Formats: sequence, C-alpha cells, structure tokens
Amino acid sequence: MSEPTPFISFNSPPPTVDTIHLRNIQLQLPTAPEAWHRTGTPQPCTASLRFSYSSSVAAAEADDVACTIDYGKLFRRIIRNIQDQGEATKSDGCILGDHITNTDGTSLQEMLYKDISQDVRFFPTIIARCCLEILDECAEACPHPTAINPEYGHFDIQLHLPKAILRADGGFSHQSTFAIGRTQNETSGRNERCLVLLDEVFEVRNIRCFCILGINPWEKLEKQAVNVSLKFKGVGGLKWGTTVVETYQAMVRELAERVENTSFGSVEALASFIARICTMDFGNEEVTVLVEKPNALAFVGGSGLEITRSRAFFQ
Repeated sequence: MSEPTPFISFNSPPPTVDTIHLRNIQLQLPTAPEAWHRTGTPQPCTASLRFSYSSSVAAAEADDVACTIDYGKLFRRIIRNIQDQGEATKSDGCILGDHITNTDGTSLQEMLYKDISQDVRFFPTIIARCCLEILDECAEACPHPTAINPEYGHFDIQLHLPKAILRADGGFSHQSTFAIGRTQNETSGRNERCLVLLDEVFEVRNIRCFCILGINPWEKLEKQAVNVSLKFKGVGGLKWGTTVVETYQAMVRELAERVENTSFGSVEALASFIARICTMDFGNEEVTVLVEKPNALAFVGGSGLEITRSRAFFQ
C-alpha cells in the first residue's frame, strides 16, 4: 500500500522580512555537468543567494550582530557542505532525506537524475539545507529569543556553470526558490518542518551558430553568427525538470547542427524552428527561445526576438 501524499502548509510572511545577499560565490564543484560529458570532474561554478528571514530589526536596535544571520558562517558552511556532499556522490551517493520536497510532498531525492552528480538541481538543495541549518543556529544563539523566527525562511539560489555545455558560450544556469513549510501525514498525524522547492528555471545561454538568416541581399552571401538562448521554467521538483536535465546536452548539440543547415529570411521563423525542436523532438513542455543577430546593425550590440512556445502549440 502506498503512503498518502503529505499535506504541505506554509506560515504567512511575518510583518518584517529582510534579506541577506551572498553574490557571486566562487565554488569548485567536486563533480558536475561538464562539456565533455566526463563524470567525476571538478567544475567551476558561481552561486548567488538571497536569504529572506524575519528579521534584522533586533540587530539594528541593539547594534548587535548576534541578533541576525551570520552570513560569514553561512558562506563557510556552504563551501564545506558542497565539498563534502559532492565527494560523497563519487562513492556511495548522497541521501537528501525526506524533508526536502516539492510542492506535492514528493521527496526531491526521488526526482533527481539517476547520476545525481550530473544533476544541477543537487547543489542548490545543499545550499538551501545550509540556509536552514544557519537559520536554526542563529535563532537559538540570539540573545533575544523572538528576534529571529525559525519558522520562516525563503531562499532564492542561482547557480551558473560557465563550462557545462560545449556550444554554449554563456554556460548553463539554474535558479530555484525554496521555502520553509510543514508536512503532515494524514495517517500518522505527524507535523514536521521541511524545505519545499517552489519553482525553478533552467537557462542555456548564447549557443553560437552560423547560418543564412535575413532578407537583405548581403545577408544571403554567407553565414552569419546567431546567438540562441533557451529558458525552461515551472513548478519545482516535477517531471518537466528531469526532462530538461536528461536532454539538454543532446538537445543543444542537435539544435546547433540543424540550425547551421538552415536558411531563413526571418528570426521569427528560426525561433519557431528551434522551439519545435526543443518541445516536439526532446519532449520539453515549454521553452522560451531568444534568437539574436550580433552583427545585423552596426551600432546595436544585438537585435533579435524572444518567443515562448509549448508542445501543445505545435500539436
């Protein structure tokens, strides 16, 4: 008999919410997606974090940093846990536990790609767990018992892997939003705190292609550079995200090869052609495609078009 789906609830935001920023954290991931598809290869990564909590009011009134979030401690915890958990995936894998879920209560451990080290969603989850640990520790250590509310936390995490995809000059990025919630099992009646992945965004930036594109006579003489960027977004921790993770390397490679064999008069037609490949050929539910021509106008850095298309649009 299957377990009932937990019910997830969230506390209302407190009257005052403040945000800690850690911008452009330089990480060396012990193993991560990389351009040559090798596993167990360290990769550079830049992470940024917005840690929203309640609140810095007591610290401001008392002029006491003991009453707020210790962002130095948070930084050191992230560095240590990324290294430790990344190394663990090389041996016996990593267990995220049942208290990190998506919005329907499914453990994220069940949603990650079979080779967890090659799933970019793994590392934001480690960072979110660090945020929760530091929130608890700072709340407990604070001399004012109610200054920091451990039941409220909102963590926005962005990772950028500059060398994850061979054809993408702008690399591969992932954004995710986690919040503190509570799960209740209807059978046991237990109510426990959890981290919930609310939404996520995957981006592939600046896939460099060369093709015939344009209506002007000179644009038909030789292929010009075209930059293609892709964005996939939706509710966090669902099957659509796994589809992106499983297909993006092959999708980018095939997309670039097919674009370079095309000839279009308009960026509209090319963008639609690319969206059809991403959705119909690789099973993604929806994609936002940006096509830019960096050399079309002499005094403009890039001109182009952005469209969003679903698989249903082409069916």
